[in-house]
Amino acid sequence: MLLVRCEEAKRTNTSTEAAAILDATHSKMRDTPTHHYRFRSFWDNRFASSTYEDSMRITYSYLPGSELGFGFHAAGENYEMIYDGQDNLEIHHTERKVVRTTAAEIDKDSSYFQHSMSFHGDPKALPAFSEVSKFSDTLVGGKRLFVYAVSSSGPSADDSSKSIVSTKEYYLDPELHLVERIRYLSHVEQDTSQTIDYFFTDYTFSDERYTFGESDRKKSLAYREISEADNDEERLAGLVKAGDQLHRPDYTDINGKEQLLYGKAGKKTVVMFSFIGCGGCEYALREMKKKDFAVRDGIELMYSSSVDKSAALPRYFKKKAFPFVGFGKETMMNDNFKVAAFPTFVLINEDGGVERVMGGYDQEVADVLFE
Repeated sequence: MLLVRCEEAKRTNTSTEAAAILDATHSKMRDTPTHHYRFRSFWDNRFASSTYEDSMRITYSYLPGSELGFGFHAAGENYEMIYDGQDNLEIHHTERKVVRTTAAEIDKDSSYFQHSMSFHGDPKALPAFSEVSKFSDTLVGGKRLFVYAVSSSGPSADDSSKSIVSTKEYYLDPELHLVERIRYLSHVEQDTSQTIDYFFTDYTFSDERYTFGESDRKKSLAYREISEADNDEERLAGLVKAGDQLHRPDYTDINGKEQLLYGKAGKKTVVMFSFIGCGGCEYALREMKKKDFAVRDGIELMYSSSVDKSAALPRYFKKKAFPFVGFGKETMMNDNFKVAAFPTFVLINEDGGVERVMGGYDQEVADVLFE
């Protein structure tokens, strides 16, 4: 007879050490007036077969006299944000412009900075030990780290009958009291739907409070400065609309073949402007797949991504069983059409005239595409 006794692990000495390390790291990140670090992020959306990566250098300082109590500078390859505790500057180096958002405008939106990439993975936002559902003392690449997991569950947004479990894992250096990595995991039933990794390196800390300003800009700025309202107006100006006349019919598809958007007798074209990982776009493809993509006679359906290169689209189309012509971001088609929301469906007649512009997938789009 084999007797087996199962017992829940007791949070004894290891538990005490884990709690102390988390508290010390939290205090260091929270109480040191100024710190600099670099983060790299890697996004892998398994559901949509899309990946994304980014890297920024962050300088963060607690500023008691500022509107929100802090200031920061986030510098990427072609984009920067400088918040001096009052106004926020978004600096677009490719477009050579600066968008200023005033303190009054920021004050109206309590979650203004939460939408910024530099705040998605924030090493200062550590959980309390009481919130931790599981922790482990482990080795990663030969280095000792403590890992803390916080999990939550709820119904899936796509299918309420399925449960989605979201887990955040925090990897802490027990000697230096630093956050080395934050990992977000999402599981739908037994399937991993998304992983997001943030890696933090090159930490430096200072007891002096940092003053943010013109000297932080990494490039010479003979840039024009505009307001948030002006930026929105520019973004929306010139969007494709019914009645427009197109002047370029030919684009190179993902297979290197020239395709005509118009000029075929008796044929109209619907271009679906989309990208991998867009929620509304996934819904549209799923609904069209239910109809076997059997578009009506006289209509040609095409797909254009403003985000994904041609090389990324064939595998995606195969997974979605999408049988039509596709165009990658390098065609710059979206720059010519100027579409601001996704998905957008543009109906073009045989003479290159835009007959309809339809945002999102709804009954109007279904009526145009299908019998």
